[in-house]
Amino acid sequence: MARWTPYTRFRFVLLITGFAPLLLVPLILRAWPLPSHGTWSTSFIYLTGVLHVGMTSFFYLDQEMGKFRRERPHLFITWPLVIGVSATFGLTVLPGFGQALINVAFAAWLGWHYTCQQVGVVAIALKSEVASARLRSRERTFIRCTAAVTIVGLVRSVDLTATPLRHVDLLLACRMAFLALVVALVWLLVRSAVEAAPGGGRPTTRAVSLLWATAFMSPVVFLRSPIVATATIAAVHSLHYVFLVSYLSRSRRRWAWAGTLAVGSLTGGVYIVLLVWGRTNGVLSHAVPAMLLTMVAAHRLVDTRVWRLREPERLDYMRRSFQFL
Repeated sequence: MARWTPYTRFRFVLLITGFAPLLLVPLILRAWPLPSHGTWSTSFIYLTGVLHVGMTSFFYLDQEMGKFRRERPHLFITWPLVIGVSATFGLTVLPGFGQALINVAFAAWLGWHYTCQQVGVVAIALKSEVASARLRSRERTFIRCTAAVTIVGLVRSVDLTATPLRHVDLLLACRMAFLALVVALVWLLVRSAVEAAPGGGRPTTRAVSLLWATAFMSPVVFLRSPIVATATIAAVHSLHYVFLVSYLSRSRRRWAWAGTLAVGSLTGGVYIVLLVWGRTNGVLSHAVPAMLLTMVAAHRLVDTRVWRLREPERLDYMRRSFQFL
């Protein structure tokens, strides 16, 4: 019988937070149906997605990140502001087609952001079993290819009535691409079963990790409602992020994770307050979406560098919390 070590618990939580929302969130949203496009303020996505955006504040406050922040003000401040203000300006002055393009671009960026986290989660899951374990290049490529399905699924949640995409059956495109990826997954699993894993580790752990990476995009394939599908994968992404950042902050002090969660909740609460009760006319009506889009941009941009473990500085930083890296 396998020992119940801190690392087996770590993998167990990754597994539960990865698979459980795929089943539970659609059931929750079936009991409490959501409105259609553009009215997500009452949807489940804000109970899950907003929290993890707020938890990015940990990297703005962590003292050990001070030097990293000072050397990259463009990453933490300048670029998020530029993107947030520019997107708000475009959504304000452009006609319907231009606004749709901005929303499609944000959806595509979101899909790629989700996929990058998937690569990281799978790599961490493998290393939590054996420190030297690593993804094969073809496995990493496979996970990145899942972005195509995720992005198309997210684009379905955008109002496309002003674009030529309204004539395209995006759900069918998702399903065809998903079928091709399932075939590729079977090939990967067969190869993994007969080849020695790079760096060690059990084939079962690798197989479960790749199965999860495939299952992650299943909501946008099997659920007809694009809003429910988007909310489901957002919940998985968010819960993984909340767990990883809480685990990271716990290494600083025993109960630091609680403070991190509280700051994330507060930041997420400000996000929701601005979204729901922000001014809808006048100059301040433009400030609200600018602030919201800046927060989202900051989360995505900061994450692209903070979790880049191939950089020695970032790897050393993460090893203080994830000793198995």
